[in-house]
Amino acid sequence: MITTKQAGSPAPQPPIGIDLGTTYSAIAYLDEAGRPMTLKNSLGDLLTPSAVLVDQHEIVVGREALKASAVEPASYAECFKRDVGTVVYRREVRGVQVPPEVLSAFVLEQLKRDAEQRLGPIKQVVITVPAFFDESRRKATQDAGRLAGLEVLDIINEPTAAAVAYGHQHGFLRRDAAGEVAKRDPMTVLVYDLGGGTFDVTILEIKGTQFRAIATDGDVQMGGKDFDERIVDHLAEQFIRQHGADPRSDPQDAAQLWLDAQELKHTLSQRSSTHVVVFHAGVRTRVEITRQQFEEMTRDLLERTETTTSIVVKEAGLGWPQIDRVLLVGGSSRMPMIAEMLERVTGKAPDRSASPDEAIAHGAALYAGMLMQRGDDSQAIACQLINVNSHSLGVIGVDTKTRERVNAILVPKNTPLPYRTRWIFQTAKPDQRNVKVSVLEGESHRPEECIPLGECVVRDLPPGLPNGSKIEVIYSYAANGRIAVSARVPETRQSAHVEIRRDNAHDLEDLDTWRARLLGKEEKPPAGFAPDATAPINKNDRGSLLRRLDGLYIQIGYAAVGKATPEPLQRSQAAAQKATAAYRAAKTAFNHAEQACKNASGLSDKVQTSSLLAAARTRFDQYRTQANFACLVLGRDCVKAGFQPAGTAEQLKEVSALRAALGQ
Repeated sequence: MITTKQAGSPAPQPPIGIDLGTTYSAIAYLDEAGRPMTLKNSLGDLLTPSAVLVDQHEIVVGREALKASAVEPASYAECFKRDVGTVVYRREVRGVQVPPEVLSAFVLEQLKRDAEQRLGPIKQVVITVPAFFDESRRKATQDAGRLAGLEVLDIINEPTAAAVAYGHQHGFLRRDAAGEVAKRDPMTVLVYDLGGGTFDVTILEIKGTQFRAIATDGDVQMGGKDFDERIVDHLAEQFIRQHGADPRSDPQDAAQLWLDAQELKHTLSQRSSTHVVVFHAGVRTRVEITRQQFEEMTRDLLERTETTTSIVVKEAGLGWPQIDRVLLVGGSSRMPMIAEMLERVTGKAPDRSASPDEAIAHGAALYAGMLMQRGDDSQAIACQLINVNSHSLGVIGVDTKTRERVNAILVPKNTPLPYRTRWIFQTAKPDQRNVKVSVLEGESHRPEECIPLGECVVRDLPPGLPNGSKIEVIYSYAANGRIAVSARVPETRQSAHVEIRRDNAHDLEDLDTWRARLLGKEEKPPAGFAPDATAPINKNDRGSLLRRLDGLYIQIGYAAVGKATPEPLQRSQAAAQKATAAYRAAKTAFNHAEQACKNASGLSDKVQTSSLLAAARTRFDQYRTQANFACLVLGRDCVKAGFQPAGTAEQLKEVSALRAALGQ
């Protein structure tokens, strides 16, 4: 039992856990007996759709927003969890470009408001994230909580939260009659978590009150929404065959198709066949679909999850006989083909004892109870969570033999956390005055194929340091996935320490500012700082000015990519040239895949081309982010060096004004 009761003082806020999902979210708390309970929202539902609608007078979150999506698609946003922590995605809602963290904050704010109707004021919460979320997405989730007026005690991986709830349900966190922690045989559990927009597989060992992750993998662009898309395409294809018009071409009809597809998917989990009436251009057509058809058109998606599951078992160094339980989590795991596939692969029936919709929020509430327990609470049982990192982490170094830049991996994927490692590097040239440790995330040894996290810089080294002087880099990886790096030059005893802040992180205004902006009640920005299409700015808001400044650096960097530059700029220019070339190639491949998908005839072609399109879109987004970052660095270097690429006079003039306003 986990409780927070403290004698002689007012009853504190109960422990709160939030499952912030791609399609649906849930909030849970611990009652006085330490049992996790899901809180119903103001409409009496256990789940709140992660959907936002901006009407003329207010921002609506949840079921009513979802219902209005087909009527007001331009004022509606959903599935934004997939985009958090990225610089390239901003959803347009009523003509306003909105960061996904802000949309997530509106959902969290609604969950908080509904919970307070029953529990009173709440502040401290634990929020869950997919195990495969990288560092930027974890930071962005914390930012969303902060914007919603919450103090995020910690974040916990969704599969780990589900395992904690399962362990509590099966007595691992209970006391026996003598007050001792109940004894249970150790258990190895595979958590298969297929949600609305993300997919995770994690293997954990439950031993007493210790929950130790062994291996994890997943896909942040895979979930029930992708299964829905296949139904949408099938319905549209049937309509096109009969009437020659595509219902997806009309925003309202397309939005209704998505609603129908989700309902069809749910129905086919209970029945072998069903039908829907598709309406477009004044014509109605009845389309029937069977479970077998649905499973055929989504077979490749199912196989992707099967492959990932098998890889995780292999990376854990286990065989299927060593897996004691296969736990199904996430609403999309209800599809019959999921359980059938897992039973075929594992040789054992999946465990459905935990609620797919509630287990993650329950586990988060239990973890919140552990974090909030008081010192005199003799009944509380603290479980120990040991996670692993889902992505390798490294730094940019130079190979002494080839002189090429490489990603030196310091923390391999699936390393138990927390973790601390120390590496020795060397200066690259004589009389080096600064040491920059560029931190990367990814498995490749090529820096351009990894995601840059940020930098740690040791500045103003004394003159005369010889080439090859030692640099000590200490990499600290916390249990919740946050990263800190310190670098030290032993010869000079100079050092720098930073918690990684993503170079593409948003500087977000408060939620009231965004609410006013979306509802058309925001004051006009001051003259001289007019907003552009991607970054509304406000002279009195430092974050807004910094975003605009970074946008200008990116423009200057792109302009400098193909120009002759001074020697000090050539290294950053080469990196930008390589990144933009990869971006252009990925863009061309994406356009070809998109055209192939449009031209596909027949269900099998549609399935194959849409799968290729999804992969091309992921690569395109990744390379676009890398190109923007590389050009941002090049643009900054151009300004520092006083180099003016042709056609950037206006941008450089505005950069000077912004730097003056920022005191730089």
